[in-house]
Amino acid sequence: MIDYGISRRAFVELAAVAPFGMNAATGDWVDLFDGRTLNGWRPSEHKNSWRVVDGALTADGPRSHLFYTGQVREANFRNFELEVEATTQRDCNSGIYFHTKYQETGFPEKGFEVQINNTARGEGGYLERKKTGSLYGLRNTYKQLVPDGKPFRIRVGVRGKNVQVRLNDELLVDYLEPSPPVPR
Repeated sequence: MIDYGISRRAFVELAAVAPFGMNAATGDWVDLFDGRTLNGWRPSEHKNSWRVVDGALTADGPRSHLFYTGQVREANFRNFELEVEATTQRDCNSGIYFHTKYQETGFPEKGFEVQINNTARGEGGYLERKKTGSLYGLRNTYKQLVPDGKPFRIRVGVRGKNVQVRLNDELLVDYLEPSPPVPR
């Protein structure tokens, strides 16, 4: 079972020379979630797993991925910064995907995932050790850094082939994708 809320998803396109943070020109964030509806978002598989509760995107039920398909940049983000405020419950296993595209079933076949998992241990014979803030399968964190039930913030900054992940402002990942990319 997945159960987590996202109270704000925002992104800002960065100028090539700007550090990760606010847009150098305006300092403004652009909201991708209106806090009331799933407008601009498209769930896969078990579509009823997603709903808006108290202003937060909330997942509870069988596996489902929620893809941004809204009008901001036609949902095609390159150099950007994404901020997510999340709260997990015990045994939550979720993530933030980017550089992917909508698909009806299964895990996204392309792109990257920033893990959201504080206490989930896996299912069946699979033992999940990657914790919140990992760039899944590429730069992993194996220590629980935030507790379940308490809000935390993840910032994902992407500039070219560089991906940075910050958890509550602490830099956990600074990854430079090699050429050619590592097969997933």
